[in-house]
Amino acid sequence: MEWKAGFSGRIAMEQTILEVKTGAGIRRLQLTGNPVTIGRDTANSLAFRDDQLSRFHCVVEKKGAAFRLRDLRSSNGTKVNGKNIRLATLKTGDMICLGQVEIKFLVRQASTRHTTQDTGAGNQASLPMTVQPDKNSPHPSSRDMAVTSDGSQAVTLDEGDANLSQSAVRGPDLPPPTGTGTAGQAEQLPPSDDMHDLIIAAQSHEQILQKMLASLPGESIDVSEMGLINSHGQTVHAPTDDNVRAAVHAGRDGVLFLRTFLLLCKRIRATDLHIEPKDQSFQVRMRVDGMMVSTLNMQSKIAQRLLRLVKVLCEIDISQTQSMQDGHFCTDIAGRRIDYRVSFTPAMYGQKLVIRILDQAQSPTRLKDLNLPSWMEADVGRVVRQNSGMVLMCGPTGSGKTTTLYTLIREIDVEVRNIITIEDPVEYQIDGVTQIPINESQGNSFSNLLRSVLRQDPDVILVGEIRDTETAKIAMQAAITGHLVFSTVHAQDGVSTIFRLLDLGIEPYLAASGLNLVLAQRLVRTLCPNCKKANKLKPTQAMRLSKFGIEDINVVYTPMGCPRCLKTGYIGRRGIFELLNVTDDLRDVILSTSQIQDMRKTIRASLFTSLHETGYRLVAEGQTAMEEIDRVVGGE
Repeated sequence: MEWKAGFSGRIAMEQTILEVKTGAGIRRLQLTGNPVTIGRDTANSLAFRDDQLSRFHCVVEKKGAAFRLRDLRSSNGTKVNGKNIRLATLKTGDMICLGQVEIKFLVRQASTRHTTQDTGAGNQASLPMTVQPDKNSPHPSSRDMAVTSDGSQAVTLDEGDANLSQSAVRGPDLPPPTGTGTAGQAEQLPPSDDMHDLIIAAQSHEQILQKMLASLPGESIDVSEMGLINSHGQTVHAPTDDNVRAAVHAGRDGVLFLRTFLLLCKRIRATDLHIEPKDQSFQVRMRVDGMMVSTLNMQSKIAQRLLRLVKVLCEIDISQTQSMQDGHFCTDIAGRRIDYRVSFTPAMYGQKLVIRILDQAQSPTRLKDLNLPSWMEADVGRVVRQNSGMVLMCGPTGSGKTTTLYTLIREIDVEVRNIITIEDPVEYQIDGVTQIPINESQGNSFSNLLRSVLRQDPDVILVGEIRDTETAKIAMQAAITGHLVFSTVHAQDGVSTIFRLLDLGIEPYLAASGLNLVLAQRLVRTLCPNCKKANKLKPTQAMRLSKFGIEDINVVYTPMGCPRCLKTGYIGRRGIFELLNVTDDLRDVILSTSQIQDMRKTIRASLFTSLHETGYRLVAEGQTAMEEIDRVVGGE
């Protein structure tokens, strides 16, 4: 037990005391009104070496004229007179039981003499306390001496270990320690006061997160139902029931905060969690429906604890803070597994953490889940059932191209067809499919792996991205030699995709004969049904809609924002598509000319719906806002 050296003060006529029985005797601590935290962590006002205690177990604090005991979500609970409590007003004689520790709360009448205990720390005032020594307990030796956080020496006892902090016991009538300043000047808080502020800040953080969770629609899930699984598949922090909801107090528990953040990400369908260091704090943001949403500014010490926990889960070296580090871990939420990809990057004020959430429950699993128009769904389904040809997805980063390709792969019977994918990296695992990650450092590029895969007797090949000439040529040759090939290209629309292939050096005859279908995709946010507002259709809006034959509507809806949608005005996203069928007429144009106007004229002569038209029809149905379509698709 560590006793801070040296405080003095006048004992009031009525003393409120915590009486602790230790191996060195009975220690009595006079309460003065400042909160006294109790737990296993040495930063507590009373710290005990007892594994049954949480790091921050409970706190004794003044409420009005009385003192109350508040449990800080301890793992084994707090008892007063044998009964488990969350909050209790203390009366004289009450016995507080924490693990193997017993503390008696007493209110006594006392004389006005001064009582001091001097441990040789110099000219500092001494804490009013009395000691009843245990005759069987030896005096502490030199090896039992420890240096406390304020630089003074303190005695550490082997049994009943506790630490009484100056900040927790100093009363308003006690003079400040020597050198802390004159009356009327602000006194610098000692470390234990900082720790109390840290706990208060953490409780404030948790209240903000719990309020956000409570306002969200859908099924409510408690953090106690979440288990944390490290990169080796071992459950490090198992789910717990309500009685042992958290291992330690939320104020210092990175486990509970990480669980809460990940649960919030699941509830609001976030795809990424950003924890970025700033000058005095960490900014926590989430990417929801493609847009960044600020969550809170987190106290730096709490955030650092959370970052270390993530590194431990990912088996990342916690001592390295100036390098880029990657890893992964998983969670088990109510029996469902969610994967997370982790990236640490050094920034100006420390490492920034980004966690990518890979939740398959948020992704479509079948072709009908894509909400394609019926004629598009029929054309895509026909091509997916073919034995050869190429299907290309195009769109910018984050538009859902890979997710859609996974959906198309799931439409294929893996029992009768050999499906192999080459990805960077493998996002989701698909049963019955051979998935290969690329590794440039070992020479496993898209082109090299594609050559190797062609010797594995594949029926269907998925190439994560066509980004160079060699990969494009091999993929096209595979498509015309009896393989069904899926891939993605960074292009704006179907016509741009054809020009991108020609720009990569693909011969026109290869592009014309191998390409079957190009599907352009964007993700647009859908309006929150709880707060969307109807507005009268403006003449300019009516003119733009009429270009696509959309008429006879009087109102369009705009986002407003409410707690259910995190004040964004939108909940969820859906895809809008542009399907380009490579018909014989289009093949003739590709072989004869590379003029974009000739291609567009041929395309418009067939059944074709552009991204703008698909988006504006959603506007007419009241599912999204016109400004959202213009933001995602761009100008006409």
